[in-house]
Amino acid sequence: MKKQESRAQRWRPRSPKLEDVERSLDRYPGLDEQELAALVRDFRRLSLIDKAVLTADERLSGKLALFYYDHRAHLGVSVLEVVLLICLPASIAIAGVWLAFG
Repeated sequence: MKKQESRAQRWRPRSPKLEDVERSLDRYPGLDEQELAALVRDFRRLSLIDKAVLTADERLSGKLALFYYDHRAHLGVSVLEVVLLICLPASIAIAGVWLAFG
């Protein structure tokens, strides 16, 4: 496992937020209310890459699945995020076509 960690660290160092989430997940479900609220908040702020790192971690993947199952209502993507993720690339593509042919 150390070899994999060193390889992952070489490509992209772990963010402090990811390390905090890893420590909290390692202790899950034995967290108090404040720690649980911090874990939910921090998890929502993780990048997609950091979430993939957690999912691939053999030690934490089971606890991550339990955490997600228990708190999925608080971890979902907001409607605004979905709209931005769809509209922003579409707007850029339309603007590019308009500039190229307009």
